[in-house]
Amino acid sequence: MINEGTPAITPEQILEQMNRILASRHLRQARSLEKFLSYVIEKKLAGDEDELKEYTIGLEVFARGTDYDPRRDAVVRVQANMLRKRLASYYENEGRTDRIVIEIPKGHYIPQFQLKDQAPTGEMPAAPDDAVEIIDGARTPLRRYWPTILRVAATFILGLLTAIAYQSYRESIEAKMRTTRKPITDEAYSPLWDKFFDPGVENILAYGTPQFFSANGVYLRDVEINSPQDERAAARLNSLKKAFHHQFEPTEVYTGVGETHGVYLLTKFFSKTAKELQVTRSRMVGWNELENKNVIFLSSMRFHTLAKELPYPSDFTINPGIDKGVYNMNPQEGEERRYGGNSDYAVITLWPGKLHQRRILVLSGATTWATLAAAEYVTNAEYLRRLNSHLEECRIKSGRANHAPYFQILLRSDVKDNHPVSISYVTHHDLNVPDQR
Repeated sequence: MINEGTPAITPEQILEQMNRILASRHLRQARSLEKFLSYVIEKKLAGDEDELKEYTIGLEVFARGTDYDPRRDAVVRVQANMLRKRLASYYENEGRTDRIVIEIPKGHYIPQFQLKDQAPTGEMPAAPDDAVEIIDGARTPLRRYWPTILRVAATFILGLLTAIAYQSYRESIEAKMRTTRKPITDEAYSPLWDKFFDPGVENILAYGTPQFFSANGVYLRDVEINSPQDERAAARLNSLKKAFHHQFEPTEVYTGVGETHGVYLLTKFFSKTAKELQVTRSRMVGWNELENKNVIFLSSMRFHTLAKELPYPSDFTINPGIDKGVYNMNPQEGEERRYGGNSDYAVITLWPGKLHQRRILVLSGATTWATLAAAEYVTNAEYLRRLNSHLEECRIKSGRANHAPYFQILLRSDVKDNHPVSISYVTHHDLNVPDQR
């Protein structure tokens, strides 16, 4: 229980408790919740709790733009509810013996810090031989139960030792697996993946999510509306509100089947190497991640991601409507202005990161299956060998000593039974992007 009359808790104790929570299994892989919890605690300790408003948190924690409207984008409320549940679960499990409790009460985002009552830490005194207990009103000597108590204690200790031994065995196996992982050395992977396997770099995979709107269990998706800020959303949603008599709110609860399978292919690809790969929703990736890490965006060309806000050139685009064709904004000799028809098309884009030697790789399809095709292409050595031959032909034709480091690749995929059965290179465009230094 919480004791209201406890002494004051120092900031150092609070930060120590925060780090303990962040390192727990409840938040260790939840990057957005880690940022959320750290932000509100640091603001509180700095005396800036008046700044802990939904709008400010949306801007500074979840990288929303200046046109962010909390009435239409519920990301802060949703994440706060999730964080409260994770904190409650932490204190019911790993943190059940922690003295300091960190809470974010419902209705606001200002954290509270309190102390739990602690049971005495001294040993329980041994029961004297004439100790008694009451059983059905009769006084019974406690010593007659000592053999049973000792057997239960022995069983518990044996189980504990077995669990410790099993955990040690698992850790030794996992350590052995880590040491036997080998970086990919096949030269076929060099043009796209070299910088992702540099020593000391961090890699993050951000998968796209389509923009849904929901109310009372009803979910709506319009392919022409791909962010809560889309101006066209207002007229469409207003007409639906009148028809359904509901207030539809933006939500992100699903992703495409192609994106899901693509995440699997990329995580499997990285698992064969000595590099770790963090996975998160694209909305959780902010400018800080783009500045310090290599980032892979795996997303339909329709979805809004931070990659679309980068000031880098792009020669291929898609109509925001239901047309699944890809448009060539800078057609070269022999190329078409629009690629569509019965095939699905995808674009692979390699850009520089914010820091020197960092990279941004964007895998985007006009359909979810085309996005999957892009993920298959970049993780398959045979496809990449063919790509390298095209890049080498381009280098020779241009007379350069090395091929341009940044480029876009257009792929065609034939889909049968909702799966890419063939993937082929169509063309590529070199991009004139100054390297970041």
